[in-house]
Amino acid sequence: MNHTHLKYLFFVTKPYSFSILEPIQDSISETKSGAVKWFSASSAANFSCPGDQLTSNKEVINYNPDAVLVPGNVVPHFWPGLKVQVFHGLDEEVKGFYNITGFFDLYCTTGPVMTEKFSAIAMKKRHFLVKETGWPKLDPVFKKAWDFGNQKNQLIKQYNLNPELAVILYAPTFPPKYTSAPDLLDAIKNLKSGKYNWIIKFHSLMDESIRERYKKLESNNFRVVDELDILPFMAGSDIMITDTSSVAYEFLHFNRPLITYQAIARREKGIDIQDPSELSSAIERSLIDLDEFSGNRENCLKDIHPYSDGNSSNRVLKGIGEILANGLQNDLKQKPQNIIRKYQIRKIIAKSQVL
Repeated sequence: MNHTHLKYLFFVTKPYSFSILEPIQDSISETKSGAVKWFSASSAANFSCPGDQLTSNKEVINYNPDAVLVPGNVVPHFWPGLKVQVFHGLDEEVKGFYNITGFFDLYCTTGPVMTEKFSAIAMKKRHFLVKETGWPKLDPVFKKAWDFGNQKNQLIKQYNLNPELAVILYAPTFPPKYTSAPDLLDAIKNLKSGKYNWIIKFHSLMDESIRERYKKLESNNFRVVDELDILPFMAGSDIMITDTSSVAYEFLHFNRPLITYQAIARREKGIDIQDPSELSSAIERSLIDLDEFSGNRENCLKDIHPYSDGNSSNRVLKGIGEILANGLQNDLKQKPQNIIRKYQIRKIIAKSQVL
């Protein structure tokens, strides 16, 4: 095996996973260190793939990848290659974040807190490895070095917003148990005219009926956008409002005010409101003092994602290369059977194949 030129397979089941893995593809391309193929399944199969795509189990077997990179919780166990978890977010808000599915050989953690917890589990189970790499999705934030003024002007021009008003990005999560979208609808409706520009960026899995209720509010300064990658919107927004979504932690890297609704973890990262009636005053407070929670944001990032060099993708690739070069995956204990999950993943692959 040539460890300087590996064959990578990116397996995605959710449309938001493309932007997580694309920076890794870019790093491989820039360094000419390997080949990349993609396999899209489930809801991701309905979206355009950003690279060469495999469409059947037979094609994957023939490709014979050295490593399979996944932002989701499961991966076909019957495919060849080191199974690598790169995570679909930075947060610990949703219950079960540290559940081990038994599908992965390597967990690429994003920061010290995650590393410590997964390393402790790895010591007990001994059927996976852990390497702290940072999160590849955030590499463009630092490599592109987006200028706030330029990005804001671009958003204003693209969506025909009022250049005199602040831009507020609202990005709620989608699970009914956690989403703020129904609760905040009336409060946002009352604020949509006059004082602010609004960009509403829903999760790709958001309930369509909720999406339509917000689209009915569209006006010259209120836009609902459909793009998958939220980072360019973050780069040009004065404030972001969310709930338990992991986008809250992504936004911390831009060091601008964050408002959360009934957050579960790390409420001190911004203004956390408990009732929709508090939204208006939270927005005003944020615009008056942009740096009020700057220290809290910095402390939070030290725990969950201290990397600002744009090299997380390279660290992922280096970690994979080191493991394969030294055959460390061969020393892992046997993984749990997971018969039901394995049956489910076979069904997902079967439905996704182009015959």
